[in-house]
Amino acid sequence: KGKFKPVDPHPNFPEIEEEVLTYWQKERIFEKSLERNKDGKKWNFLDGPPFITGLPHYGSLLSSIPKDVFPRYKTMNGFYVRRVWGWDCHGLPAENKVEEKLGIKRKKDIEEKVGVKKFIDECKLYVNQVSSEWEWYVDHVGRWVDFKNAYRTMDMPYMESVMWVFKQMYEKGYIYKGLRVSLYCPHCATPISNFEVAMDADNYKEVTEPANIYKYRFQGERDTYFLAWSTTPWNKIATPALAVNPKLKYVKVAQGSEKYILAKATLKILKKHPKYKILEEFTGVKLVGNKFVSHYDFYKADSGKKAFVVIPGDFVTSEEGTGIVTIAAYGEDDLAVMQKENIQIVLHVDEEGILKKGVPWEGQYYLDTNQLVNHDLKSRGLMYSEDQYTHTVPTCWRCNTRLYYAPQNAWYVDVQSLKEKLKETNKKVNWYPAHFKYGRYLKSLENAPDWCISRSRYWGSPVPVWECECGEKIVPGSIKNLEELSGQKINDLHKPGIDKVTIKCPKCGKVAKRVPEVLDSWIEAGSAPYAERHFPFKKNLDLKEFFPPDFITEYTGQIRAWFYVLHVIATAIYEKEAFKNVLVSGVILGTDGRKMSKNYNNYPDPKEMLQKYGGDALRLYLLRSPVMRGEDILISEEKYREQVRGLLLILWNIYNFFITYANIDSWSPSNKSFLPKNILDEWILSRLEGNIRNMVQKGYDKFDTPEIIGQFALLMQDLSLWYVRRSRERVGLTAKDKNDRDDCYQTLWIILKEYSKALAPIVPFTSEEIYRNLTSEVSVHLADWPRLPKEWGENPIERPMLEAMKIASKIHAYRKEASVKVRIPFKLLSYLVLDETNVYKLVYKGKSKEIMIIGDKSQKNQDIQAGQARELIRQIQIARKEAGCDLAEKVTVTLPTWPKEFEQEIKKQTLAEELVKGEKLTIKRAG
Repeated sequence: KGKFKPVDPHPNFPEIEEEVLTYWQKERIFEKSLERNKDGKKWNFLDGPPFITGLPHYGSLLSSIPKDVFPRYKTMNGFYVRRVWGWDCHGLPAENKVEEKLGIKRKKDIEEKVGVKKFIDECKLYVNQVSSEWEWYVDHVGRWVDFKNAYRTMDMPYMESVMWVFKQMYEKGYIYKGLRVSLYCPHCATPISNFEVAMDADNYKEVTEPANIYKYRFQGERDTYFLAWSTTPWNKIATPALAVNPKLKYVKVAQGSEKYILAKATLKILKKHPKYKILEEFTGVKLVGNKFVSHYDFYKADSGKKAFVVIPGDFVTSEEGTGIVTIAAYGEDDLAVMQKENIQIVLHVDEEGILKKGVPWEGQYYLDTNQLVNHDLKSRGLMYSEDQYTHTVPTCWRCNTRLYYAPQNAWYVDVQSLKEKLKETNKKVNWYPAHFKYGRYLKSLENAPDWCISRSRYWGSPVPVWECECGEKIVPGSIKNLEELSGQKINDLHKPGIDKVTIKCPKCGKVAKRVPEVLDSWIEAGSAPYAERHFPFKKNLDLKEFFPPDFITEYTGQIRAWFYVLHVIATAIYEKEAFKNVLVSGVILGTDGRKMSKNYNNYPDPKEMLQKYGGDALRLYLLRSPVMRGEDILISEEKYREQVRGLLLILWNIYNFFITYANIDSWSPSNKSFLPKNILDEWILSRLEGNIRNMVQKGYDKFDTPEIIGQFALLMQDLSLWYVRRSRERVGLTAKDKNDRDDCYQTLWIILKEYSKALAPIVPFTSEEIYRNLTSEVSVHLADWPRLPKEWGENPIERPMLEAMKIASKIHAYRKEASVKVRIPFKLLSYLVLDETNVYKLVYKGKSKEIMIIGDKSQKNQDIQAGQARELIRQIQIARKEAGCDLAEKVTVTLPTWPKEFEQEIKKQTLAEELVKGEKLTIKRAG
C-alpha cells in the first residue's frame, strides 16, 4: 500500500469540487486564511456591490473570479485581505420588481393607490428574499467572500455614511440645485444618469421616424419663412426661439411665391422644382433679434422673458439640416442658450410624458402626437418637406422605455469645476489594461456633464437637505446631527418616515421640510469605500488603513459608472485617487453576439455548466480569454469544455502518473534539501523556478491572468510532452537505478506540490485536491507562496534542452512526411533526442540558422522488427488494461508471433513472466 490516496484516472471535476467545498466549510478554511494574517500588512480590496435583483449571469461570475484570484494570491504572500460582500439594494431595479408584484403601471399609483409606506415595506421584503440565491453560484466558482457580514446600501449605518458624503461635497461647494437637462424616463418618472445608459450598448435602439423641414413665418415680411429641420415634431408645439450661428453664411431665396431663409451650405435640401433664386446673402448675426410667428400660442407670454425670436447659438452647424435650429427646453444646448438669452421656458409635457392640460392634444403621450402635429402643420402650409430619418435613441436601462431629454430642477454634482482635479488624480491610478487610463476613461472625464444625483422616486437614501420658505437650506451630516436639529428620534432614513421629520429654520424660525427626492443609487455605490465600514462614525477607524483601496475590478461598462463615481467622490472630498489599481474586463456576449438574454436563448445556463464542468474550468476559460484584457468575447460552451479536456486533464494525468508509480514503489518524499543529478530533473526544476517567477512578475503582479495561464500551459507542455515521457522508464518496475528513480519521484513531488500553490489562486479546487494528497497540510490556501531555491533557476541546461526539443519536433515532422510510425526506428538520422524520436544515430552536419533534417526515408533505413516489437508492447498494454490488471501485476501473454530479438524487451515492458504461442493475443493474470 502506498503513502498517497489512489487517484481516479478519469476524474469527475464537479464531484471533486463538491467534496472540496464541503471540506472548506467544515474546516472553516476561508476563516482560517483570514485569521493567519490578521496581524499582517493589509491589502485592501473593495468589492463593488451588485444589484440585489435577479440571479448571477456570466458577467457577474466573471467579475467574481478575479475578485477571488488576487486576494488569494496576496493572502499567500502574508497580507491580510478583508473580503466582505456587498448588496446594492436601492433604486429602480428593486422598485420595478415591486411594481410588477403589485401590478403598478404608473408612478402615480404608488402614492394614490398603494401608499408610499406599503411600497417601501414591499421593497424591503423583496430585497431580503432574493439575496440568498447568489451564494450557490459564488461558492461554485470557488470564490471566498464573507456573506454573513455583507453590507447593504439600505442599512442605517451605510445610509448615514452616504449622508456624510453628501454633506462633505455640499460644504465644499460641489453640490447645487438647478434647472438642467438630463435623460428622463417617463415610465419611471425620474431622471436617468447618462452613464447608466452608456454602460450597455443594448440600452440604445434604432428607430426610423419623421425628419421634416418646418416653416416659421418671418414676422414683418410677407410670405417669408425661416426653414428649420427637426426629428421631434412633439417639440414644435412649444418652440419659443430659433437659433442661428452668427458666423455662418445665410441666404434668402425666392422659390415659387414664397421666400425662405437658410444656411447657404444647405441649399441642396431645397426642392428642385420650382427653381429657386438667391435674393440676398449675409452672415447669421444679421438674423439675430428678428421675430417669427409661433405655430401655437397656448401659453401666456412672460413679460420678463423673450419669446419667438432668433437667437445666436455657436453649436449650430450646416452639416445637417438647414443651419437653423428650433429651440425648446427639451435639449441640453437648447436650455443653456435659453437661459443665457433670457428666453421664456415652456414645459408642455408632464412627468409621465403626457401633454399637459391646456396644451394642444392634451392627455396624449408625447410620441403619439408626432403624427398629429405633422398633419396639422402640413394642413396649415407650415411644412416645407417630409422625410424619414434612422438613428439610435436611448432607452431606460431598467424598464426599456424610450428616454428623452427633459429639464429637471434637481440636485447636481458640479463635475465641470472638478474636471482638472479628476484628470490629476487619475494620473496616480494604475489601469489594467493601461490604454484605458488615457483612452476611454480620460475621454469620458472630458465629456462628462454635471452629475444629476437626485431621483424623483421612493426607495433610496434621502437627499439630506431641509428647505425653508425663506430659502435657507439645512444639510445634516449624521443621524445624531439630524436628531439634534429636529428634536426627533430617527429610526429609519427611508421614506415616508424621513419626510415627516422637520427642522426649525435657524434663520427665520419657520418649519423647514425635507426636499422630496431620494439620491441616485450610484452615489451610494460611489460611497462604498467609506460607507461599507460606517466611516467616519465607527470607532478606531483610520482612513489611511483602507483608503484608497489597493484593488478594484469590474467590466468596461463601469468605466463611465462605478469607477467614475468613486473617482468623483474621492476627488471632491479628499483630492485623492479613489483606488490604486483597477482591472477592467470586457463584456461576455451571447453565442450570437448580442447581449445575453433568456428571450434570445443565446447562452448556456451557468448553473448547468458549473454542475457539468465545474468551477475551475470556468475560471480557466474566462481568466485565459481576451475578456481579461478588456476585450469582448462570445460565450462558448465548447471553449468552456476544452478547459477540462485541456489544462486540467493534463495536470491531472501528470498527478495520476506520479501517484500511481510512487505508490507501486512505496515511495515517500524527503524534506531534505534536494539537488538534482539527472539532467532531466535539473532542467525541469529550472523551468519550474523560472515559470513561477514569470507568473509573478508578468502575471500576478500585473493583474494579467492570461499571462499566468499562459505560463501554466507552457510548464504543462514541458512536463507532459518531454519530462514525463522521457522519465517513464526511470520509475516503476522498469526502473534501472533506485537512486535515479527516487530523484524522479522527488522532482515530480516538488513540482506538483509547489505548482499547486502557484495555481491555487487560479484553480482553487483542483489545487486543493492535489496538495492535500501530496502533503499532510490542512490546505493549500493556508500555505505560503512558493519560493524555490535560487540555485535551481536559470540553469544553463535550459538552452540546449530547448534545442533538443526543437530537433525532436523536426524529426517527428520528418517522420510524418515519410509516413513512418514513431514506433518504427530510423537506423541513421545526445541520448534524449534519439530516445524521444526513436532514432539510433543522429549525425551532425554543420552549423545552420535553422534545424534541418536530412535522411533516407526508405525501408532500408528503418528497423521494421523493432517497430513491430513496440507495436506489440502497445497492444499488450491495452489488453492488460482491459483485463483489469494492476500496473505492478505479473501476467502470461499468449500471441501468434513476436520478433525473437526483442523478446526480453517485450517481457520487461509488459511485466510478462512468459510469452506463449497461440492463435490470438490473450492475457492470463498471475494466480
